[in-house]
Amino acid sequence: MPDSTAHKKYSSLTVGILVLVVSLAVYKLIGYLYFLVLSTHYGSYIPTSFEIEENVFAGDRIGGFIEGCGVAVFKLSEKTSASISGGGVTFLNKNSKISNSKHKQYNAWRETPFVFGLNEYLVFGHLVNEDAGGNTCVDFPSPLKENILSAINRPGAFYTRFNKNTELLVIPSLTLAVFSHDR
Repeated sequence: MPDSTAHKKYSSLTVGILVLVVSLAVYKLIGYLYFLVLSTHYGSYIPTSFEIEENVFAGDRIGGFIEGCGVAVFKLSEKTSASISGGGVTFLNKNSKISNSKHKQYNAWRETPFVFGLNEYLVFGHLVNEDAGGNTCVDFPSPLKENILSAINRPGAFYTRFNKNTELLVIPSLTLAVFSHDR
């Protein structure tokens, strides 16, 4: 009979481990599916003329009833980056139509360095600077954040918005497009 008790304990432990492993797999799957949905939604704000090779990062923070913010980073093709570098603001102003049904085109593009004006480009301000509470919009990967901060502070990248809560930054030298929103 002692063997039966040991077998039951071993079976219970095995079932417990199996439940834990399955739970973690489901959790990771849900997180991955959420990333895909978020990336796809944010991707609809990238101009249709831009070739996107990869979704590098997508994250958001939701608080309150309708408040929240989000950031997505997309890797652009070399061809798109070269077109942006070569054509600059002129190219971007002609090629900034998007597929999102609410807004069809971004406002005029500007070249960096990034200038924060009164009630202007506040979303990127939240992204790159901690607010009074010590929070940023999302838990942004540090090396990526440092590269974006560096690009914002020198010529060669471009930014725009189509409303006070939605902005886009393209960094041809890094082959990146950074979408950001605040609601």
